[in-house]
Amino acid sequence: MSSTLAPATLSPNNPITSADVTETLATLDIAVPAAHVGDYQSLLTGIWEVWHKVDQMDDYVPAVDETRFPRTHVHRPAADENEFNAWAWKATVKGAEGGVLAGKTVCLKDNVALKGVPCLMGSDVIADWVPNTDATVVTRILEAGATITGKAVCENLSLWGVSCSASTGPMSNAYAPGYSAGGSSSGTGVLVARGVADLGVGGDQGGSIRLPAAHNGIVGLKPTTGLVPYTGIASLEAVLDHAGPMTRTVLDNAAFLAVLAGADGIDDRQQAGCPFPGAVPDYASLAQLGIAGLKVGILAEGFDQPLHDARVSALVRKAAESLRALGAQVDEVSVPMHKAAPDIWAVVGRLSATTALTGKACGRRQLCLNDLTDKMGALARHQTDKMWCSGINTLVNGAWGWEHMPPTLMGKATNLIRKLRDAYHAQLDTYDVLITPTVPMLAQPLPRAGASPAELMVNSAGLSLNTSAFNITGLPALSLPIGFLGSTHDDSVRLPVGMQIVSRFYGEDKIYRVAYAWEQAYDWKTFA
Repeated sequence: MSSTLAPATLSPNNPITSADVTETLATLDIAVPAAHVGDYQSLLTGIWEVWHKVDQMDDYVPAVDETRFPRTHVHRPAADENEFNAWAWKATVKGAEGGVLAGKTVCLKDNVALKGVPCLMGSDVIADWVPNTDATVVTRILEAGATITGKAVCENLSLWGVSCSASTGPMSNAYAPGYSAGGSSSGTGVLVARGVADLGVGGDQGGSIRLPAAHNGIVGLKPTTGLVPYTGIASLEAVLDHAGPMTRTVLDNAAFLAVLAGADGIDDRQQAGCPFPGAVPDYASLAQLGIAGLKVGILAEGFDQPLHDARVSALVRKAAESLRALGAQVDEVSVPMHKAAPDIWAVVGRLSATTALTGKACGRRQLCLNDLTDKMGALARHQTDKMWCSGINTLVNGAWGWEHMPPTLMGKATNLIRKLRDAYHAQLDTYDVLITPTVPMLAQPLPRAGASPAELMVNSAGLSLNTSAFNITGLPALSLPIGFLGSTHDDSVRLPVGMQIVSRFYGEDKIYRVAYAWEQAYDWKTFA
């Protein structure tokens, strides 16, 4: 490492003084002889010159062909074209002629970069962010011939599982006015479920594709970590981040995944086994191979979670057991550590997410959305008056934790994630897929306007108990609609139930085989 002594000529705006050195040393609790302070000032002055030089260089982001794929009719929709309050921004971006998605319309969760189209991320904290590039998934969708029709509302900073936190206002479940549509990919779930868009891209850090899929009766896949590049999508935390397809049918989901999937050479979440785009499996064809001889494990710990609705557990168990009639072997299995997964998630989802939210995430080899980081400076400046309680809670938890908890806590959680993945693999060495309820309970009524943080936390409790495990471990997991049940608040209100199907890394083909076989054999709207 070379030294960085102050150059002979300093930039006129170089701010370094001896006070900067002494104050920083005091913060670090480092003592140096007074005679050496000047030396360290020179070194700090020199490194500032180097950093300033790098900061003035042009950023490097993927180029976008706006001539080939122009963005037209970009606008914030008025109420008369936003009946369900699920659009954040409307735009039309037509894809290439022909292609496997020709004729399909796609909505994007509003944390996906679409150059030239404002991105709200569900929050008033982020002001006037207009991305300067396209996410990799956007490029692939357009190359495949689909038309992007806009950005779907997401929950506030993607940090909430109930469809009430977005700065644009609440939205209702596709089947039950006044009930939650889930989150944080709430708008995508509603628009796809209601047929406003054919396909949707969701994001998932703790269940945010699968929760709205379960609540709105659609198919939502959180793929194997890195299989769908997260490049150009606002990150909550790199270990947790996933993007994936949300659709009304299994085959649509499989065909859409085949377009989205494959290494892009930028996203460092991709790892051994991730195919390049030309080698992505034909998931839709594989889905139709049937399930004769496949082994299905009903994961016992997923059926008796705290706050669970016994009726949901019973219906999902019945749906899983009905796979026997289709040729699968179905057994109950146990992974006791499944119950600890939300606690492990809460370390990563608070400590590491806080560094990301405050612009301090580092150690990655990927596309950094620096134009967004600049806008996120409001968080670093503690301008939290417009933040939703989940964002404030994350920052308070994270800041306190980094200051007061053992410095090994994050490393301990990282090692335990590997232990948890090994525990699932111990069953997946025998079984092709594992099954749980996606959400242990039904969608709840939306909280009242002005609800306190405590009321909001109670309203959202338990939603991700079965989903967060597969974000930290990276295993693929899909929510499939398998029936309706009456709300515990009003039995006349019928709400969808989702079944979560999980496999090992790059086991999406097995997941689709099980999901498609069930979907073809049973009508989810009448299964009971």
